[in-house]
Amino acid sequence: MKILSVSLFALLTVCFCSPLMAQSGTTSKQKQLEDLKNQLIEEQKTIQQQNEWNTQSSQQEIKKLNQENQQKSKEVQASKQAAQTAVLEASKAKAELASKQIELLQTQLKIDSAKELLAETDSLLQTSQMQQKRLQDALQHQEDSVKMQQLQLVAKETELDAQKAKNNMYILIAGISLSLLSIIAVLFLSRQKTLRELGEKNVIIEEEKRRSDELLLNILPEEVMHELKAHGKAQARNYSLATVLFADIKNFTKISEQLTPDEVIEALDTYFERFDRVIAKYNIEKIKTIGDAYVCAGGIPTKNIDNPQMVVKAALEFMGEVEKLKIERTKAGMQAFEFRFGIHTGQLVAGVVGIRKFAYDIWGDTVNMAARMQQEGEVGKVNISGATYELVKDKFLCIHRGKHAAKNKGEIDMYFVEKAI
Repeated sequence: MKILSVSLFALLTVCFCSPLMAQSGTTSKQKQLEDLKNQLIEEQKTIQQQNEWNTQSSQQEIKKLNQENQQKSKEVQASKQAAQTAVLEASKAKAELASKQIELLQTQLKIDSAKELLAETDSLLQTSQMQQKRLQDALQHQEDSVKMQQLQLVAKETELDAQKAKNNMYILIAGISLSLLSIIAVLFLSRQKTLRELGEKNVIIEEEKRRSDELLLNILPEEVMHELKAHGKAQARNYSLATVLFADIKNFTKISEQLTPDEVIEALDTYFERFDRVIAKYNIEKIKTIGDAYVCAGGIPTKNIDNPQMVVKAALEFMGEVEKLKIERTKAGMQAFEFRFGIHTGQLVAGVVGIRKFAYDIWGDTVNMAARMQQEGEVGKVNISGATYELVKDKFLCIHRGKHAAKNKGEIDMYFVEKAI
């Protein structure tokens, strides 16, 4: 329709404007009219085809709607039939229910009648039971009277027999009691004597055990002692951080030649006793004395990380004790000693080897290095290795000595410890 309107508008425009175009040729007008006419015909054909297609589509839609209406009508009819069937079934169920209710009422009436009959029967039964019980009570009373008389006669005879047996039992018990008392008295006295002897022996055993433990503790660390007592052998252990101290007397061989053996032993005992008291304060383990050398180590057998500091503190106190003894012994006219102290920290192995004459000892390059520190030290000085210095430099004032040759070790950094910071 839109195309047709445009065409008519064009045609009218041509008609109205034709006077204005009179100057153009007649042939041109006719040709334009022919073109417009042809265009109009084409548009009419297009419109006609569009109408035919719309008509066909409408017919198809109407046909489809008719089919759907027929289908819905069938479904409605089926629903009506189902509803009618349901109504019939409901009527039948209702009739059956009414019949069941009637039967239930009849049954209830029968149950009520049966209950009444059962109540009457129970009443008669209770009456019969009461009469029977009265009769049984009367018979039982008669039987009890007869039995009681018989029992009284038997009881008198039994009482006489029991009195005789009781008298005999008293006599027998008296004899047995006297015998038992005699035996108990003997056993008691014997047991008391045995207990006294055992107590005395236990005291002796405990005292010997205490002395034995004290002797072992003077030779071995406590945990090693317990391990030996429990297993007969102690396992050597590896320690990654331990500090070894060597203390040695200057010119000991020359000095000892001027003293008697007793004087040498007395002097060594005096100095090493002071050293023993010092290391006890710092949890340091005494390893051994070799002639005039005193060897101890920190960080064993119980591992700890502060053992370098503890051993250096102990060495400084050793020096203090040596100075005190020098004054005391000089005043007393006795020989005084001068010591060199060497310390090194590192890895070592500690433990007990062998099965006889146990001795707790240490092995490893750390031990050898500590001995070298003592040998390269000076009298009245604590000489430590570079390894120990790195671990204690924040706690002690140390003087670097430079690198010094150590036997079989080459050039090694050494430090003198002056004092604690």
